[in-house]
Amino acid sequence: MTAEQYSRDPTVVEYVKRMAKGVCDLCKEPAPFRTKKKKKMIPYLECHHIKQLAKDGEDAISNAVALCPNCHRKMHSLNRKGDVAKLKKRVRERDD
Repeated sequence: MTAEQYSRDPTVVEYVKRMAKGVCDLCKEPAPFRTKKKKKMIPYLECHHIKQLAKDGEDAISNAVALCPNCHRKMHSLNRKGDVAKLKKRVRERDD
């Protein structure tokens, strides 16, 4: 079995996590725990591409949000239209 991997821009990941300020962009709850990065404890959030890279989504801040692990799994499992719309709105608000 083979799986295709996509190159991700680390600056996109860093930007969306920093802009989230430790709060999930979907459920608006604080990150469930903190993780150690460069000797500093930071909120654990995952970068999610609203339009998946596998479906020709762009690896850009305009297509990325920071999600808690539960919401990230939810988006990959269900990808509900209402949740997608909420995340797109969050990106517009964040970038204003």
